Amino acid sequence: MTAHKCLFPVLGLALLLAACSSKPQWAKPGATSDAVSDDLAECRALARAATRQDAAIDQDILATRGLDWERNNTLQAKKSNFALQDQGHAREIIADCMSAKGYVPRGASPG
Repeated sequence: MTAHKCLFPVLGLALLLAACSSKPQWAKPGATSDAVSDDLAECRALARAATRQDAAIDQDILATRGLDWERNNTLQAKKSNFALQDQGHAREIIADCMSAKGYVPRGASPG
């Protein structure tokens, strides 16, 4: 396995963890802290599964276009762009999942 193929899953995992650590705190009337933790864990698992698929697609793209991008000195920019997209996707999935369960970010007014 080439170095950039090994690096990409690690980078994706690091970004997913960063996405989870910078999450808003969630609130739901009547929800216990255990219920919030369980629901958040479920939403994180959903995000992990989705971003794992995204990372695999990104890795396939890098495998086919990586040498071209490396010759043009744009490989690192492309990798960073893929990682940021995956991180944003994970945050969106978690937010949508928690909202669907009736939560709002702490400090936001329920709508």
